[in-house]
Amino acid sequence: MKRSFALLVLCVMVGMLTMGCASLLTRHQVNLSPVNGDSVRVGQAENKVWLGFIGERNYPSIDQAASAGGITKVATVEHYMRPGILMLWRDYYTIVTGQ
Repeated sequence: MKRSFALLVLCVMVGMLTMGCASLLTRHQVNLSPVNGDSVRVGQAENKVWLGFIGERNYPSIDQAASAGGITKVATVEHYMRPGILMLWRDYYTIVTGQ
């Protein structure tokens, strides 16, 4: 009985660890329009969430990232999520390129 319970707990712990590692880094990229010209600017905005509920729980807006980089015509949009140690916090990034 004790041996089967210990095996069950071990399997659950291994399963939780491997599921958490499967989606640690997410990346989404959307191409809106081609960039014409030589000058390409990059703008970035970041949201930080602590303990899963303290802070904004979504990606920053495209407008925030574009205004940070001085972009008026958006070419590409990328969204990144990066977790902190033991999933205590998460950083959500929106990166915009354009002119």
